[in-house]
Amino acid sequence: MSIHQQNLFRSSKSKTLLFSWFLLLALIVCLSVFGRTLQAESKHWLPGNGLAVVFIATTLLLCLLAMRWALKNQGPKVFWHLLWLIPLFVIYPLSLSIVEERLHFILFGGLGFVSLLLWQPVAGVLLCCLAAGGDELLQWFLPSRVGDWRDVGFNLLACLGGAAFAVLGRK
Repeated sequence: MSIHQQNLFRSSKSKTLLFSWFLLLALIVCLSVFGRTLQAESKHWLPGNGLAVVFIATTLLLCLLAMRWALKNQGPKVFWHLLWLIPLFVIYPLSLSIVEERLHFILFGGLGFVSLLLWQPVAGVLLCCLAAGGDELLQWFLPSRVGDWRDVGFNLLACLGGAAFAVLGRK
């Protein structure tokens, strides 16, 4: 592959990552603003444990895709470092009593992951921390929501987990 083709590939890859980052940020804001309405609708359309099943399936799929990405980039040597991915992004969220809190791990884990692929570690982690706190700060000003320090903790944990995964899985 020529240098021009490599630069074009990197540029295209960076645009996709940047689009993904803004999409995740937009989803976080939209869910902060419209979350309660969507939550009520989802309980209507997915009665019982339907929402929990959707979150579990999405989380498992994302974890498998992330592990595939890391194995492709680093090979089998990174596999043992990835074993913490399952407890952090699957087992721990399953232990949460409120099903909707599992969404924090999907969105903010993805944000941390993409942030570290786009920017230098300090900038990426700083942006994640700002997003984690900003999301809950926004909810303080919404009449149907309440900002919660516990959610900030979930957001930060997921962001840092996603960021650490991105660092371990890089070439």
